[in-house]
Formats: sequence, structure tokens, C-alpha cells
Amino acid sequence: MLINLSKILSVPSYKDDFSVPFESETIEFMGSSYRVTGQPLVKLRVENIGKNQLHFLVQADITLALLCDRCLEEVPWTCPIRLDKEYDKSDRDDEWNQETFIEGNNLDVERLICAELLPKIPMKVLCKDDCKGICPVCGTNRNKKDCGCDQSVPDPRMAAIQDIFNNFKEV
Repeated sequence: MLINLSKILSVPSYKDDFSVPFESETIEFMGSSYRVTGQPLVKLRVENIGKNQLHFLVQADITLALLCDRCLEEVPWTCPIRLDKEYDKSDRDDEWNQETFIEGNNLDVERLICAELLPKIPMKVLCKDDCKGICPVCGTNRNKKDCGCDQSVPDPRMAAIQDIFNNFKEV
């Protein structure tokens, strides 16, 4: 969603409030795709605070469907986005000016929200603290049912000896 900031930039002390839907259905990051659940609303106030200077207040609650790292079930994760930032269009050293969410006189709300959201996505996600994960033998979700597969993990250092025993086993 692009918001034209021309009027705000041209009228001193002018401010405007926007309430726009977050339209992205998925967010791509480092080879992973995260589904956006619900229809989040982004509340935005933009105020002219001087020549080529804007003040942004942004509020949104974005819920993503992340996958549990053990059982691969979807886990809803809500991230509150609260941003109170000043922007100087003429200052090229400002980190905000190096980002790409303001091009010309247009603000790309999707890019702004994604830039704030992506660093907050947790590295490890669990559906619950005692998640049992999936069975490495049959792939059953062990939180839902016990598959009864042999869960013993042989010591890999003993693999050569185990092969000898298997080759000379009496029938």
C-alpha cells in the first residue's frame, strides 16, 4: 500500500491519520515463507515537522503462522509494531533514508512494516515447551499419538562392530 506524502510535505505543520490494511498474505525471509493470518490494520499518523521533515507514528499487530521447530505444526505468533520515528528527507546519512520504504513522495507501508517485523521473528519456535516433535522413523507427530517405533539411537562409534555382528550372526 502506497501513501502519497506530497500534501503533508508541502503544508507546514500538517498532519494526517491513515488506517490501511496490511495486504501481504505472506512474508518471505531467508528462504522461509511466513503466512500472515487475519487481516491486520496499520494505523499511521504522519506529521510535517519542518522543511522535508516528517514525524511518523505507526501501530500494528501482525500475526504470522510460524512452524514449530520440533513437530512442524503452525504456531500463531503476534508481533506488536510500535514506531515513533522522525524522517528527514534531505539527510542522506540517516538509516531510514537508506531504506527503500520511501521513494519520492510515496511511503510503502508494506515495506515499512516488514522492515520492523523481520528482525523480531524468533529464531526458535515451539508450539509448547514440552513438544515431543515428530518420530524420526515414521514421521508421526508424537504430540498427537504414540507411534510405538523403536526410539533407541545406536552409538555411531559402534557401527563398525555392529556390522561385524550382523554379518556373522547365526541363523
